[in-house]
Amino acid sequence: MKLFLITIGLIASVSIFAQEVDGIRFILADLTKAQVQATNADKIIFVDAYTTWCGPCKMMDRTTFKDEEVAKFYNDNFVNLKMDMEKGKGPTFAQKHSVRGYPSFLFLNARGDLVHRSLGFQDEKRFLKLGQSASDPSQQVITLQNRFESGEKDQKFLLNYADALTMAGMSGYDEVTQAYIEQEKNWNTSKNIKVLFDYSKASIDSKLFQYMIANKNLFEAEIGMQKVEDKISFAASSDVRSKQVDTTDKEALTNHFAKYFGVDHADERATGYYLNNLMYSPGEINEQKYLADVQLFMASNPVLSFKSLNAHAWRIYELSDDRLLLAQAESWINKSIEQEKNSFNLDTKASILYKLGKKKEALKAAEESVKLAGEEGSNPSATEELISKIKAM
Repeated sequence: MKLFLITIGLIASVSIFAQEVDGIRFILADLTKAQVQATNADKIIFVDAYTTWCGPCKMMDRTTFKDEEVAKFYNDNFVNLKMDMEKGKGPTFAQKHSVRGYPSFLFLNARGDLVHRSLGFQDEKRFLKLGQSASDPSQQVITLQNRFESGEKDQKFLLNYADALTMAGMSGYDEVTQAYIEQEKNWNTSKNIKVLFDYSKASIDSKLFQYMIANKNLFEAEIGMQKVEDKISFAASSDVRSKQVDTTDKEALTNHFAKYFGVDHADERATGYYLNNLMYSPGEINEQKYLADVQLFMASNPVLSFKSLNAHAWRIYELSDDRLLLAQAESWINKSIEQEKNSFNLDTKASILYKLGKKKEALKAAEESVKLAGEEGSNPSATEELISKIKAM
């Protein structure tokens, strides 16, 4: 009888946790149970807010959560909880705590109040630092928020708070950075350029962002041309939506993009955005207009990102059976792969080659896509279906 009771106890204790003993031990989807344990142990609750389709979430499971030093720290200092944001009580939890990106990492007190948070895939070193900040009341983002709202303006504190806000995916860091930089006589030092780049809001509404555009050469020299380009492009596209620019009006788009890239490059940027918007606009007329315009755009813009090249090549695959147009799409996707090979552009290449009847090449690209998907944590099921079709050719 004693052996039987011990066995039952072991089974019960194992069932509470979702991870192996060589990683972080998680309670599954039961916030109430986590709160009881946190109260009894006087610990903070760490919540891994994930979705089943999230690639970076799966990477955290396979790598960071299994790191020995990370696991020991989190198991010793927190009650760890895993919650799928799309199942059970997950959607309610996500709405309450404004979870909008994945993975999101939230730290709650035993009452369920948020004290700290962060967002996105993190390696072992960064995730350990996150846990250390969350377990230190003086470094928790809510504590820092209260200090700032109380009027604290020490520069070291301001940079720490701006960093905490960006890691948490929270707004307000632009205001914090403004309070820091106003205390500086020279904004163009190496340190300050990096601060302005890292902690300014990506929007034309931000005075700090406007300063970066006005001094673009200085920022490119310090930060790198591509990183500056990416931030400005992100801001320009985001502001199209927030400012409700008419995406069917090329002149309105051109005037908008001139604020970010100057008059000389505004038309090119506006055309690119217009095509991206037209790409999935419903209706045969829009589809035919896209097919006509995209060829001119691609011919006049030989340097595009791997993402844009992949997007346009895939859309050609979806819309057209014309062999000449598919051959052009094949050349675009090859350029995409040259820049950065991943499961997505390899799947696009395989799909185009399949339509062109190039069985051997299509199968090779598809199989490589599936292999990379496993490494990336993405879902290869669509490519696996394509492989079946290719083999049946």
